[in-house]
Amino acid sequence: MSDAVWIPSPESVPTAPSRIDRVFAFLKARQKLVLFAGVALQAIVLVAMVVLHALPYLVGERIVLKVVPVDPRDLFRGDYVVLSYDANRPPPEGIDGIPQAGFWWHRRWDSEAYLEDRTVYVSIEPDADGSHWHATKYSTERPASGKFLRGLYSRSNFQAPIKFGIEAFYVEEGHGKSLEELRSKRQLAAEIAVAPWGQAKLVRLIEE
Repeated sequence: MSDAVWIPSPESVPTAPSRIDRVFAFLKARQKLVLFAGVALQAIVLVAMVVLHALPYLVGERIVLKVVPVDPRDLFRGDYVVLSYDANRPPPEGIDGIPQAGFWWHRRWDSEAYLEDRTVYVSIEPDADGSHWHATKYSTERPASGKFLRGLYSRSNFQAPIKFGIEAFYVEEGHGKSLEELRSKRQLAAEIAVAPWGQAKLVRLIEE
C-alpha cells in the first residue's frame, strides 16, 4: 500500500467569490433598477440646472440699469447685442479687497492685484427718482445687507472688468442697428432680475 499523499490542484479547490464578483452579481441581479436609477439621476441633474437658471427670474427683484456706450465694433455680433453698464467698471479708488496694481513693475510684488476671475460684489441703490439703479460700492466681501450684484472681475478686460452675465442680449436678425442707435443716444436701458444672492438675469431691453 502506497503512503503517497494526494494534494489537490489549485483549480480543484473551491474559492469564495471576491468582493468585485459580489458587486457585479448584485448589479446584474438588479440591472433594471440600476438603469432606472441612472436615468432618474440624469433627469434630476437636468431639472436642477433648469431650476437654478430660472430662479433669479422667479424670486429676483426687477430693477432697471442704464446701458452705456461701448466700442461700436463690439456692439452687435451676429445675433446678439453686446451691452455695458456703469456697474461693469470699478471706480478710480478701486475694489475693496483687491489692491491697486500700480505700474507694470509692481506686478512681481503685488500679484494679488492680477488674479483673474475674482468674485466681486457690487452694492446697488435706486436713483433719486427711483427709475434706475446705480452702483455704490465694490468689494470682494459679500454685503451684509442691501441689494447687490455678484460678478467676476478680470483685470485684462479693460472695457468692462466686471462681468455679471447680463452683457449680451439675443435679437432677431436685422434688429441690431436700431438698438445701436438707441445706445448711441443713451436711450437704452435693461430690466434685470436680481436674486437675493446677487445672481442677475437680463429680462428685456427698454427704449427710453
